[in-house]
Amino acid sequence: MAGFHIKQIVLLLLLVCCAHAHTHIRNLIIDGKTLERGQCIRPYESHFNYPVKGVDNEQIVCRTTSMSASSTDMCDVKAGSTMTIEFHEEEDSGSRAIEGKHYGPCIAYLSKMTSDGQPSGWFKIFEQGYDSSSKKWCIDTLNANDGKLDIEIPGDIEDGDYLLRGEIIALHLAEKKGGAEFYNNCVQLTISGGSGTATPELVQIPGVYAEDDPGIYFNLYDGYKSYSIPGPKVYKAGSVAAVNPKAPGNGDTESSSSAGGEDDNGGEDDNGGEDDNGGEDNNEPTTSSSSRKGNGSPPDDDANPSPTDDDDSKSSSPAASTKPTSSPKPPCTRPRRRRRNVDARRRIAEL
Repeated sequence: MAGFHIKQIVLLLLLVCCAHAHTHIRNLIIDGKTLERGQCIRPYESHFNYPVKGVDNEQIVCRTTSMSASSTDMCDVKAGSTMTIEFHEEEDSGSRAIEGKHYGPCIAYLSKMTSDGQPSGWFKIFEQGYDSSSKKWCIDTLNANDGKLDIEIPGDIEDGDYLLRGEIIALHLAEKKGGAEFYNNCVQLTISGGSGTATPELVQIPGVYAEDDPGIYFNLYDGYKSYSIPGPKVYKAGSVAAVNPKAPGNGDTESSSSAGGEDDNGGEDDNGGEDDNGGEDNNEPTTSSSSRKGNGSPPDDDANPSPTDDDDSKSSSPAASTKPTSSPKPPCTRPRRRRRNVDARRRIAEL
């Protein structure tokens, strides 16, 4: 009987502990102004600070069943500026961000909103996980900073209405699959003033995480030395412009011509003689280096004949074709004349 009471007490203690270990995005700070609780944040559920379990749970999007934009204010934010989201356990701003042993990363995503208030696809704009040098988690930083988390809005994204999804992933139960706890809320923003040229690569939520991801299925009690934050890489302003021209499929002609080697170092075009003297290559339109690579290459010409290959064979054959037609004439005509003269002399001598 005493054992039964002990179990009840332990269970009650666990419930009390867990009730005070939850968190939510309570409010925003924009242009130095602290907004009211819930302003521009998608409506909270009745258990506003309870976690979402399961990477495929639809609640992992915004932790709300109300996904209509009309029920929530829009907050104006300038592209390139820094805003602040505040996590707190309770409704009052004096509460801590989250229980100190609920270690895990802090992450933020952006998504353009569709006309009906739905996210169109997410890109990550912030992440902070585990610092192996200080042995501190984002949760430690968050609690030390009164729940405040600064988020920079990229300066090169399109103007428009966006959802900002702030998230904490608590890993204190993540040594078992499905044990990670997701504390996420969505903020409605109207972003303007940027260059509006970037198109970051998008991911879907749910879909971006898997239960066996190293950053989701993680043992805090096994002497870890590092941690991999789940999800895509963080998008920074300007990174699309730096990457896209070199991406596969973009600028194929330019990138392949500089990397192929035949035009610069192979010697076919400059030293082979056919391009300069044959006449065919100089009159054809510009092609990629992959086409030029095949020119003058016997294996490629035999295996993949083409109009260009035929032209190449013609350009290398005139010298060879004129020699057989011009050189046989002297040996063929002159011996015959000599033989006719000899025969005539023999006939005259016989007479």
